[in-house]
Amino acid sequence: MTQLIKVLSAKKYDFTMAYILNTKTQIKEMLSGLGLASTQELFSHIPEKILLSQPVAIASGLSEQEVSIKMNDLAGKNKPLSGYNSFLGAGCYDHYLPAALFSLLSRSEFYTAYTPYQPECSQGTLQAIYEFQSYICLLTSLDAANASLYDGASALAESVLMALRINRKNKVLISEAVHPNYRKVMATYLKGTGCQIRELAFSSNADSDLNTMKNSLDDTVSCVVVQNPDFFGRLIDLSAWAQSVHEKGALFVSVSDPFSLALLKAPGDQFVDIACGEIQAFGSPVSCGGPGCGFISARSKFLRQMPGRIVGRTADKEGKPGYCLTLQTREQHIRREKATSNICSNQSLNALAAAIYMSLLGRQGLAENALTALNLAHYMQSRLSEIKEVTFPLEGEFFNEFVWALDGAFDLVKKLRRSGCIAGLVLDSYYPEMKNSILSCCTEMTTKKKVDSFIDSLKNIISKK
Repeated sequence: MTQLIKVLSAKKYDFTMAYILNTKTQIKEMLSGLGLASTQELFSHIPEKILLSQPVAIASGLSEQEVSIKMNDLAGKNKPLSGYNSFLGAGCYDHYLPAALFSLLSRSEFYTAYTPYQPECSQGTLQAIYEFQSYICLLTSLDAANASLYDGASALAESVLMALRINRKNKVLISEAVHPNYRKVMATYLKGTGCQIRELAFSSNADSDLNTMKNSLDDTVSCVVVQNPDFFGRLIDLSAWAQSVHEKGALFVSVSDPFSLALLKAPGDQFVDIACGEIQAFGSPVSCGGPGCGFISARSKFLRQMPGRIVGRTADKEGKPGYCLTLQTREQHIRREKATSNICSNQSLNALAAAIYMSLLGRQGLAENALTALNLAHYMQSRLSEIKEVTFPLEGEFFNEFVWALDGAFDLVKKLRRSGCIAGLVLDSYYPEMKNSILSCCTEMTTKKKVDSFIDSLKNIISKK
């Protein structure tokens, strides 16, 4: 993208978005309105390390065909995830996407649909969103779900804001074992609200984490947030947490992995009040980390505090089923201070992809994929345990992700990548206390052959070292 938008060297080259067809005068007027001196200043937030130091080497006077060939050659320098033996997860997961998914998703009535404000013109889109909501309720075993949010991180932030509105308290307890990016987004959303955020340290033992939370609870806590499986893949007994949280009159919010819910006990059955998460794993590819698709589900008594769009099913005067947006408490519809959120859109195409994906696989297909991933992750851990230099810093059962450690992990991961293997996510930058730790993941796209190949490559590098 940096090549195409020609953010060349911010110091040497002018940045003009030719495809918008703005004249130099119009660009100058817009910059003046923003209080900026140049387009370089407008895009100064882009890290310098990803900017090109010189123009893309495309000669002038080329035909469209010649330019297309040149750009394809440049794009060929990128290596897709499919070109690696990858064990990378950490919130964005590689799953098999059935061919029928794209055939259905690309139908014009879905692909071009945007805002279903007029129910008489949008019954297909509204029904698709309603089906998505219904699937989320089935997965989470909760009463109501919204149309979808931008991603899992914004879904968590909106869930916490929802809890703050419900009980009017101003303190949030959140486990440090919740995805670090999610925690950052939540802190950004809550900045300026006067809400206190306390992050609960995690330990190698999940039972100790529960005790830490109990010692931090008081009557001012609005909600407690955990992730299950947590960021490290560990499984948590949500019921035990819920009991302590509810005793203090707080709400219990869980960040849930929908892929795991094909096997694990649903959050609603473990007394969770609000469940949220990312559903990219259902129907959306791993594409530069996005786009995502967030969800929120909750108990019916909290329905009126749920943000975003909610599609309801009714019947017309002839008794035929019909669908429409309902409980629209967004800022476009009511006074700003009464709005439940400022979400102005939803990831409806991604939500539709998730609904199609779930309908194609069905309950059994989802469970089989989840079980395959679980078994492969445990097989991978058992193979790693054969290597005496490898340790496992965390205890407890895990789903399809786990943490392992090895001296010189960062350099080792770089060497493995050069050999065509992505071992996982090195945790140092997110958790400095977990130096030399790697988070690895398996999905149904993994095979025993891929795991064995990875182990062979790892042993080879260690022996040379």
